Amino acid sequence: MKVLIEMTPEHYDGFLERCPDDWSTEFAILKNGMVVNREIDGNERRMIVIYCDEIQAETLLSAARILSVPAEDDIVKALPMFH
Repeated sequence: MKVLIEMTPEHYDGFLERCPDDWSTEFAILKNGMVVNREIDGNERRMIVIYCDEIQAETLLSAARILSVPAEDDIVKALPMFH
C-alpha cells in the first residue's frame, strides 16, 4: 500500500539533518520528497510530500522515533494503522 507523508519544511530539514550518514535507506526515502504548495487556512504554504510504500513509511517512523524529531507526528498521520 502506498502512503503520502506531508511535512513542513522545518520538520523535513530537521529530520534530514539528524539522519546519520550510515542510514542510507532512510536518507534515500527522505530525498524522494517533493516540494508542493498547499492551501492551509486560506494561506499558501510550502510542504514536503513523500509518496512511498507503507513499509518505507514505517522505516521513517522508526528513525524519527529514535532521533526524536517532530516529523514523527507527520508520519503517524499518513499511516493507516494509526487511524
